[in-house]
Amino acid sequence: MPNLGDKQTIVPDFRVLINGTPIPIEVSTDLMTVVVNEDIGVPSMFTLKLTNWDIQKQKVTWSDDERWFKIGNEVEIHMGYVNNLKKLINGEITGIEPEFYVNEAPSVIVRGYDRRHRLMRGRYTQAFLERTDSQIASAIASSKEVNLKPKVEDTKVKLDYVLQHNQTHWEFLQERAQRIGYEVVVEDKILYFRPHQNADSPVLMLDLDTDLMEFYPRLTTLPEVGQVKVRGWNPKKKAEIVGLAKAGDEGTKMGGSTTGPTAANKTFGSGINTSVKRPVFNQGEANQIALGHLKDMALEYITGEGTSIGRTDLRAGKVLNIQGIGKRFSGNYYMTSTTHTYLPKRGYRTRFTVRRNAT
Repeated sequence: MPNLGDKQTIVPDFRVLINGTPIPIEVSTDLMTVVVNEDIGVPSMFTLKLTNWDIQKQKVTWSDDERWFKIGNEVEIHMGYVNNLKKLINGEITGIEPEFYVNEAPSVIVRGYDRRHRLMRGRYTQAFLERTDSQIASAIASSKEVNLKPKVEDTKVKLDYVLQHNQTHWEFLQERAQRIGYEVVVEDKILYFRPHQNADSPVLMLDLDTDLMEFYPRLTTLPEVGQVKVRGWNPKKKAEIVGLAKAGDEGTKMGGSTTGPTAANKTFGSGINTSVKRPVFNQGEANQIALGHLKDMALEYITGEGTSIGRTDLRAGKVLNIQGIGKRFSGNYYMTSTTHTYLPKRGYRTRFTVRRNAT
């Protein structure tokens, strides 16, 4: 939180570096907005919107610039307050979008993504034998076409045969992650393949009276059931495989006492989700998928979105504690996306979306 006792430290500020070099004053003067969107489910994105016209020379400027705004240039964006800036994204320019108007100066949007975008290039067909999902993620991350450093959490269950069939690496890894309640995240040049981090301690606390500009939580039991079953078939043993996860197996309750599956079971009676859509070849895999589905479902119990003054410590994939909104809804929330926006005339704001599995 900026020091409110020091007027200088609450002045919003930003810094943009391209290929490691701070942008010059003539570029920063033309910047109209700087936006960083973080998300645990899709590649994080940045946009730089600039005035795109030289009045004296009567011609467009930055959309033709090959030094600063070249496709593939590395962009690093810091936001915050004077003398207290934090890096929010390190990505690459992937698009240039000029905008031309009648009787108005042209503008241009420079768009780019974190290096998850590299996982979306090209489609591949390949087989993985006797590998865990975490080993598969490591192999793809360190491949020549992706060139990221893998940092994975061991999924432990070895799979006899996994086929990537005409899929982008992103589609394939997302599919593997969603089966078991994992997420695929890239920070700088590191690819993380990991469970949701909702059991972590909060990185900060926001209070309705002092920090939040708005917050809209929603509690629903509609997707919640008390059991998740995954059914498969073992062709070698000619036997059915059944994986089961039930209310109480969610692990962390994020500081609450009653999870969504438990609340729904108690109020509306026992309900079961049964999955037979995906092939399952051993008991460990079936149990892992069932538990992953249960944990994902539980995190849909409470969802919400809010806005605060600009906070660089509001980051997707971190836990936030919100207070001042009553007994039921106060507590820890897992941030699934954040949008950091800097506008020279309006300052710095942060929007966020959250999930919680218990009250």
